Amino acid sequence: MPRYKTHTVKTMTKYVEFIREHCRPEDVLFRGQPIDRPLVPKIGRISLCDELLHAECVMMDEFKRRVPPLLDVEPKPEWDWLAIAQQHGMATRLLDWTDNPLAALWFVVEQPFGEEKGQPNFGVIWILIPTEDDYADDAENPFQIEKTKIFLPKHIEPHLVRQAGWFTVHALMKSRKRFVPLENNRAYSSKLTKLRIPPEAFKDMRFDLDRFNVNSAALFPDIDGLCAHIQWVNSRLQDEN
Repeated sequence: MPRYKTHTVKTMTKYVEFIREHCRPEDVLFRGQPIDRPLVPKIGRISLCDELLHAECVMMDEFKRRVPPLLDVEPKPEWDWLAIAQQHGMATRLLDWTDNPLAALWFVVEQPFGEEKGQPNFGVIWILIPTEDDYADDAENPFQIEKTKIFLPKHIEPHLVRQAGWFTVHALMKSRKRFVPLENNRAYSSKLTKLRIPPEAFKDMRFDLDRFNVNSAALFPDIDGLCAHIQWVNSRLQDEN
C-alpha cells in the first residue's frame, strides 16, 4: 500500500490554496506529469540494447566525447555532465523536479490530456518534502550511490534557471538491475503527496498560468519556447475549441 497521500484539485485557486496550506517548509519540490506514470527515470523506462548500467556508461562516455564543442562551459563533476545530458533529452538516471509549483503545473496542463492505455484519467503533480540526509554530496559518484539522492544543479543551462530545476538521482538496484519507483521507495514514499488534475481542468489552468507569465516562452528561454508560445496564443488546442 502506498504511504503517500492523494488529493484532487480542479482549479488554479484550489491548487494555490493547497500549496499554501501544506507546503510551508522551505525545501519543497514539485514534479508535473501530464499523465500519471511511475516516478522512474527515463533510462529505466526505455528499451536498451545492453544491460542498464553498461548502456548508461556507454551513452555518457559518448556524450562527453562529442558534446564539448557545442558547450559554452566545460562541465567538471559527473553531476554536471548528467544534468546537461538530461536537459537536452538524453535518457539518464535523473528525474526532473522544480521548486516552482506554477512551473510544475504548466508541465501538466501545457497540452490537452493525452490518453494512454492502462493509465488513470488525470494529470498529476508530485510534491516531495525531503529531509536533510536526502541531499547528495558532490564528492559522491552518482553512478555508484546506494540510496536515491536529491541535488541542485549548477546554473549552467538557461532552462535550469528559468524552470528552477532540481533533480532526483536514482540508485540502481544491483540485484534486480532496475530502479525502484520513488513512490514505492521506503525512504521517500511517506515524503510524497500526489495531486490529481482532471483533464477538464487543463484548459482553464493553462490560461490562468499564462496570465502570471508561466508559459512556454518563459520556461524555455530559446527560439523553440518563443515559437511554441506564439503559436499557442494564435491558435486553439483541442480542448480549447
